[in-house]
Amino acid sequence: MKRMNFTMGALLLLMATACAGNKTAGSQDGVAGDDSAMALPESDTLVFENVSWTDTLAYKVKIVDYSSDEDPAPYTIETATDSYSFSTLKVVAGKPEVVKFINQWLTLDAARELECDPSTAEDVAKKYAELKKRDVTDVHSAMKSSSKEYLGDRSGADGEDEDALDEMPFASGNEYESSITFMWQTPALLTLWDSGYDYSAGAAHGMPWGFARTFDLKNLRILKYDDILKPESHEAVLKLVVADLVDEYSDSGMMNEPDEIDLPSDHPALVAEGVRFDYGAYEIGAYALGMPEVVIPYEKMKPYLTDKVKELLEIK
Repeated sequence: MKRMNFTMGALLLLMATACAGNKTAGSQDGVAGDDSAMALPESDTLVFENVSWTDTLAYKVKIVDYSSDEDPAPYTIETATDSYSFSTLKVVAGKPEVVKFINQWLTLDAARELECDPSTAEDVAKKYAELKKRDVTDVHSAMKSSSKEYLGDRSGADGEDEDALDEMPFASGNEYESSITFMWQTPALLTLWDSGYDYSAGAAHGMPWGFARTFDLKNLRILKYDDILKPESHEAVLKLVVADLVDEYSDSGMMNEPDEIDLPSDHPALVAEGVRFDYGAYEIGAYALGMPEVVIPYEKMKPYLTDKVKELLEIK
């Protein structure tokens, strides 16, 4: 279970959910305006509200008895249901330039347009400008657009043309769940947790993901490896991370040998207790190992942190 870190900033997180949800495919909504253009209350601390979207689509599939010796194998027509669920945040108060940066990033995430992993507010703004050309302007319209894209159009799959139906061993639908949640905030830093689960119908299991992302609110940047760790420190930091993993997971019998483990492929993050490292499923062991996390206290990490990060953390 992932540890969540809450500070006084979390108390400002608005818990009232603005739900767009439980829509059926094909339903129509007006497109919300650009959050970054709205006149929002200014605050030294970012204030958020939760926003979510849920959508499903039912369709007919051909369930084939592949164990049968008959040719062709017998089948039945059943109903499968694809589901899409997205929960995210929207900034409703804060310094205007910061509100714009974070809300645009959140919109790109909800639209599933962060493959290039932008680093600066300028990078985010450029990708956001492209998104606006598709009338996707905020997290609301982004979630709706992503849901429509994920669920697709199965209007012809009504069971009348059985040869056109997808063949499956059992009635299983595709499933996509994603969420952005608040982890930690200071006047200079914000860390969000991005997690989810994607299951393709018929697969043995879905693929989960989870990673933390830290935003430099003073310089309007997203912190990555070289922003957080001195380049020459990676080997020393890896030893700290592996030692923690061995203490936590070596008895499970599902983790790779220590000398086969590297630092996570995803960037570290800054949280209240220290520098956090998140491993993905299968990255250092069996699927059943889950997504291991390691948090190294700042006291141990101080020699390896960049001057920029120590300044943001107010560490001398």
